[in-house]
Amino acid sequence: MFEITDKDDAARIGLLHTLHGVIRTPTMFPVINPSKQIIPLDRLKRAGFNHFITNAYLIRNNYGDVAAETGIHGLFNWDGPIMTDSGAYQLMQYGYIDVDPDEIITYQVRLGTDIGVILDLPTSIGTPRDVVYIEVEETIRRARRALLQLEDEDPNHRMLRVGPLQGGTYLDLLARSSRVMGRLDFDLYAIGSPTTLLEEYELDGIAKMIITAKLNVPAGKPIHLFGAGHPLIIPLAVLLGVDLFDSASYVLFARDERLIMRDRTVRLNELDDDYVLHACGDCEKSIREIKELPKDEQERLLALHNLYTIAEELQEVRQRIREGSLWDYVEGKARQNIKLYKAYRLIRSWGFKKLIAKLGSETKANTHELAVFDAVDAGRPEVILFKEKAGRMEMSEKAIIIVGYDEKPIIRSPLAPLLERIARCGVKVYIYDGALGAVPLELSDVYPVPQITGYAMASVEVAGSDVVVVTSEEARKKAERVTTSGRKRLFVIPSYKVIYSYADELIRSISCVE
Repeated sequence: MFEITDKDDAARIGLLHTLHGVIRTPTMFPVINPSKQIIPLDRLKRAGFNHFITNAYLIRNNYGDVAAETGIHGLFNWDGPIMTDSGAYQLMQYGYIDVDPDEIITYQVRLGTDIGVILDLPTSIGTPRDVVYIEVEETIRRARRALLQLEDEDPNHRMLRVGPLQGGTYLDLLARSSRVMGRLDFDLYAIGSPTTLLEEYELDGIAKMIITAKLNVPAGKPIHLFGAGHPLIIPLAVLLGVDLFDSASYVLFARDERLIMRDRTVRLNELDDDYVLHACGDCEKSIREIKELPKDEQERLLALHNLYTIAEELQEVRQRIREGSLWDYVEGKARQNIKLYKAYRLIRSWGFKKLIAKLGSETKANTHELAVFDAVDAGRPEVILFKEKAGRMEMSEKAIIIVGYDEKPIIRSPLAPLLERIARCGVKVYIYDGALGAVPLELSDVYPVPQITGYAMASVEVAGSDVVVVTSEEARKKAERVTTSGRKRLFVIPSYKVIYSYADELIRSISCVE
């Protein structure tokens, strides 16, 4: 039901097969109010969405058996995939809804929804831990019961089943929810209750929730992040392995005269009157023209702009996955927003290594330059995986590290014959790299060594009881950053252009017997 067609570390492009069509991920489900549609549904398709999400609980309350008899696709006159929520959001907002979990599952099956969500108990941020524990356990109980119920009511598995992952910022509870739910046979898993964090742009908290969930559910199942859909959060969430989103922000922001941009949100009155909106194609207008529109028409046009902007962001993210450059894209966006940058820094040190260890065997190699600007960038997946690979290689008591020689790959440079001669003496040869550390000669032409540029570490450690650090005068300060638990000796030459004049002396310094 979910086919992965391309990957970039934990991010992936996939095809989610439903009864009414295929959904290409990563994507967002625009939230559609069953009673009031500000944007005509045909405009969703023109914006690139062949799918949407609506609320089965609200449909039941407003249309009852008539909707069930008509079918949800007939009700909306829509031939594409439709996802329905069960009323959990209303439960979180109001504390009570007049429907039980079994009843709403039955109603979704009767509606003929393509993707249905069980009625879970969503975690409100700030709820005491003991209460959240009870909510998590009750959601798990309901999940087991729902799957048994669906064996009878949907034996042909026409409706894809969504298993909500609850626990919120209590990460141990979220981990338990994810582990237990992950052992149940759901088609999708949805990370619940991030709404408050999203409203406050607490993106580091969202990142922790995503990583926690991803580490504990089956790697091949699609992951949905409830309530998210802003271009600021989408690339980061996809980088961490989220496939699906849903959001009403495109409408809610328009109602409040707010415009979603690719890197920010702005109010209508903050934009210059001559500023022209281009995102929604045929609705191109200046801010002056928009301000002169009747309120309902203004709201519709701003909602269209917001929807098209989200669609553009999703298109960019999918393209970045194809190119293998999503990390670079997230890094660029993060340096424009302090809260996104905080989350970007966090993933380097918090759980991301474990995530890459789980999924990193499918990391793709690319030929484009990988720019590493600082220690935060040095935590990117390619660096993590390479260091682990280098750390598993055989060591030697004697070692030599070349500092300040920048031609890549060094194994195919004029210096290669000398280094191979040294290696034949049983001396381990390393190349100093500012981002990767001590690179074994055998891996010096392996991805990502030739592609990495920039950044110099505070120190580079070399294993060995006797280490010779070869450096040019120009790179002597870098050579001082090399550390070892054994003896360290500097071998300084004027420049690498004349290194062969010092070759015999270097060979003798490491006691190389050929």
